[in-house]
Amino acid sequence: MAEKYLRKVENLSRLMVYVLGISPDEFGLVPDREGYVDIKTFLQALHEEPDMGYVREYHVKEVLLSDRNNTFYMEGKKIRYTKNNFYVTNENRDTVLTPKILFKGVKRKAYPHILKFGLLPGNDDYVSMAKDKDFAIRIAKRIDQKPVLLEIKSGSAMLSGIDIRPFGNYLFLAENVPAEFIQGPPLPKETFKEKTPPKKETDKTPGTFTLKTEKDLDLRRRAKAKKHFTWKEEARKSRKKKRNHIEQDWEGRF
Repeated sequence: MAEKYLRKVENLSRLMVYVLGISPDEFGLVPDREGYVDIKTFLQALHEEPDMGYVREYHVKEVLLSDRNNTFYMEGKKIRYTKNNFYVTNENRDTVLTPKILFKGVKRKAYPHILKFGLLPGNDDYVSMAKDKDFAIRIAKRIDQKPVLLEIKSGSAMLSGIDIRPFGNYLFLAENVPAEFIQGPPLPKETFKEKTPPKKETDKTPGTFTLKTEKDLDLRRRAKAKKHFTWKEEARKSRKKKRNHIEQDWEGRF
């Protein structure tokens, strides 16, 4: 049992070295200025790998406990590889040809705002874009299961002075991308349902209330009693009329 546990820890440690220390771009990860990656995003990237769906934060902490070489360092909800800093982009940036079109998946809720104001890094240092459409969607699904796929006119953007630099073999980074270089699907038309205006209640002064007569048991009893009394009154009148008729008939005989 102990041997199986140690083997799992070792396998996870090796994968973490590759993801954080060798090729973070392959997993859609971009470390910040200090080399840190958000632990939640890191776990999402791990879960996309075969047989790694089980990994939770405490598994990562177990790796750190057995890490005698201090290969990783965790601070709060961030983790980094200590042997190098991938914040600095590729040294061969001048030799890497930037595609004329790059791709970026975004949240549906953010899409209208992006079309108006462009892409901004938000809490990150850079806006990351992918050269592969499927890869861009895969990364975006970490934040929205049905993301909106954008096409970035990177060739035109760079001609206008926007700095777009490669990061590894899978990503390209920019400080921002103006809206004029972003193309996406048309915005969905908003549908408005006609709502029936609420019924206005009569003005009430403090301390007053409205009685609902249909729920007033006393009124219902009185209505029933009134109906019963009316029936008795009609029966009484009918008997009196019949009695008068008999008396008149009796007098007529004598």
